[in-house]
Amino acid sequence: MAGRRPGVATASPACPAPRRLPLRWPSLVAMALLVAGVITGLGLFLAGVPGAAVPERTTTVSVSAGETLADLATRFAPGSDTGAVVAKIKELNSLENAVLVPGLPLTVPVAAEVAEGGR
Repeated sequence: MAGRRPGVATASPACPAPRRLPLRWPSLVAMALLVAGVITGLGLFLAGVPGAAVPERTTTVSVSAGETLADLATRFAPGSDTGAVVAKIKELNSLENAVLVPGLPLTVPVAAEVAEGGR
C-alpha cells in the first residue's frame, strides 16, 4: 500500500444508478386492471354530460340543400347529444349512409321547446 495515506478516503467512481426491480406479471395485470377501471368509471360518470337524452317526440321534415344529419340534430333537438340524435335519425329512417338529397322527408326527434315554438 505504498503511496496511500492512512485515514484519507480515496475517490470512488460515480455511484451506479439504483437497480430497478423488474416488473412481475401479477403487478402488470393489476396496473392494467386499475387503469381500465379508472377509464370505465370516468366513461360512466361522464356519459350524460354532453347533453340531454334524445327526445321521444318526432316530426317529419324536408331536407334542405347542404344540410347534414348533425345540422338537423342541433336544430330540432338542441341540448341533446348530437351523436345520439344522429344515430336515432338514422334508425328512424333506415339510413345506411349519411348522404342526404334535398327535399328528402326525414323523421327526426324534436325537443318539446322546438315543437311548441313552431306552433
